[in-house]
Amino acid sequence: MKLASLKSGRDGRLVVVADDLATAVEAGDIAPTMQAALEDWAVAAPRLQTLSDRLNSGEGDPVPLVIADCAAPLPRAYQWADGSVYLNHMRLVREARGAEMPASFLEDPLMYQGGSDAMLGPVDDIEVADEDWGIDFEAEVAVIT
Repeated sequence: MKLASLKSGRDGRLVVVADDLATAVEAGDIAPTMQAALEDWAVAAPRLQTLSDRLNSGEGDPVPLVIADCAAPLPRAYQWADGSVYLNHMRLVREARGAEMPASFLEDPLMYQGGSDAMLGPVDDIEVADEDWGIDFEAEVAVIT
């Protein structure tokens, strides 16, 4: 089962996505948002799985999935914590602040909580005040608990 949030309001709109990522169907009658689905997962999951199975077998009335219409899975998450272990990224971030990287970071990963009141979608522009700050790209893996 693949789920996505489409841009809509503060918390997005839940859809079930086909395995080929080409189409999706609305899931609002099961849960209006990803957050709502997670909060009632025991009830929502089987119904979402049934909807997914129907979609992937060609049933229903899917619409094309437009990636630019996708929001972050949880556009306004309660929190996120990041375990930073990419040394080059940590060096760049510290250099941008004019700080040296502590030697302990070579052995002890950094963990921090980030602001999660507005998460970007997969192809949204990243707005920065000044690109001379040393813009850096890093991959993230999300674990939703």
